[in-house]
Amino acid sequence: MNPTDSSAIDGGGYVFAAATEADLPRLIPVLRAFYEVEHLPWNEPALRRALSVLIGDQNAGRLRLILRDGEIAGYFVLGFCFSLEFGGRFGLLDELFVLPAHRGGGLAKRALSEVETLCRTEGLDALRLEVNDDNAHARGIYERAGYVAHPRRLMTLWLQA
Repeated sequence: MNPTDSSAIDGGGYVFAAATEADLPRLIPVLRAFYEVEHLPWNEPALRRALSVLIGDQNAGRLRLILRDGEIAGYFVLGFCFSLEFGGRFGLLDELFVLPAHRGGGLAKRALSEVETLCRTEGLDALRLEVNDDNAHARGIYERAGYVAHPRRLMTLWLQA
């Protein structure tokens, strides 16, 4: 791992590290926990394909593990998107998950800072995220970090059956 693929987090012995294909077997159970908490449909083959794209194509985004003593404490997915409204490329924080045993010490806040740094390094001017309306705890974390809700509704059309 080169120095640009990993960065230390102040306190607690946590580090952010770029995920590799070799990390997938131990990351999949963490993803599954997040998908259960968020009530998201689980499609492991599709997830594995998407994770491989993130790992292999730096233009797609970043997949970072949050590690402590080599064990996964959480992860985040930053995707790169394009919008005229945002002047071109912008970041989308697609997923941020900290395992319960590592919560309460500001780790999510530090992960947000890492995401913002990655976006600035990419020359992006905006970072968006989505959060469930019923997740008041996560909304509070994001609002305290300066994120503002927009009066729009996110809509999706699935193009595959």
